[in-house]
Amino acid sequence: MTVVLFVIFAVVTGGCAIQNLFAPKPYTETQFLMDTVIEITAYGPQAEAGVKEVFAEIKHLHDITNNFDENSEVSQISRQAGLTQVAVDPELVAIIKLSNQLSDKLDSVFDITIGPLTELWGVGHKGEFVPTQAEIDKACALVNYKLIQLDETNHTVFLPSAGMKLDLGGIAKGYAVDRAIDILKSKGIKSALINAGGDVRVIGKKPDGSPWRIGVQDPRSSEGMIAALPLTIWDNMETSGDYQRFFLKDGERYSHILDPRTGRQPRSITSVTIVGSRSGDDDVLSTVLFIVGAERGRELLKQFPGTEAVFVTNEGKILVTPGLEGIIEIQK
Repeated sequence: MTVVLFVIFAVVTGGCAIQNLFAPKPYTETQFLMDTVIEITAYGPQAEAGVKEVFAEIKHLHDITNNFDENSEVSQISRQAGLTQVAVDPELVAIIKLSNQLSDKLDSVFDITIGPLTELWGVGHKGEFVPTQAEIDKACALVNYKLIQLDETNHTVFLPSAGMKLDLGGIAKGYAVDRAIDILKSKGIKSALINAGGDVRVIGKKPDGSPWRIGVQDPRSSEGMIAALPLTIWDNMETSGDYQRFFLKDGERYSHILDPRTGRQPRSITSVTIVGSRSGDDDVLSTVLFIVGAERGRELLKQFPGTEAVFVTNEGKILVTPGLEGIIEIQK
């Protein structure tokens, strides 16, 4: 999801300024991929080479998963729905397999065959368009990840019903960030930060030995924060919210996050932030918990030991899971 988090850096003064002269120099690069701004900062002799290899991999994943590109493999699968299987890149097979496994664990609330619904609503592309219930029902009838026919040996994918469409927007970016971390570690990088449109992943600590501290945006104030969290236990933070891609019509907020079971936007939560250790899983989790709300979300989290969450309700109440108590710094 495209959200905004804040990376909080300490102000360096006095003797620390002298120490800073001898700190390792960072290599930073920014690109627009996967429908968001991705910034990577890495430290170490192989930092530049590592970051460039990372962006090459992210570009590759972007190219095969982009459902807005009619030539992407995902678009080809959707176009051939009900007709024939499509040979694809092994990494796309891996992403779809991971997606289906997570869907099984998460009450089918996450479903990559949600494409007919996201295309119907077109939030961010169709102005203030709100579909009719009949249109929503028709699209919902095509949503069922269990129908995907995945051949891991021959690397083919088949959607059996005409009109089915894949949308990997809920997992592709997280998967790409996981691959990025693997590549940077293979280059010997011990300190790095990836900010992929607000989805943050770190390696180690900052060069001065202090932990990375990440701020969580107030979903109703683009300049404000509701909390800050040092990533001492976790190395990943993902947020899903209704405040980045949305429109307002007749007093109602319509975000891009849809419940695949109803075809409509959830209403009880304004944002959910997940901290954990795998971007692919946590990207999906933040979306699912946004859909199901705090009570059911806490239950689902029990399947992911060590993963914690921050919920912000429509009333502005901040709810945190037990593992964050005494660690998270609430700002309001």
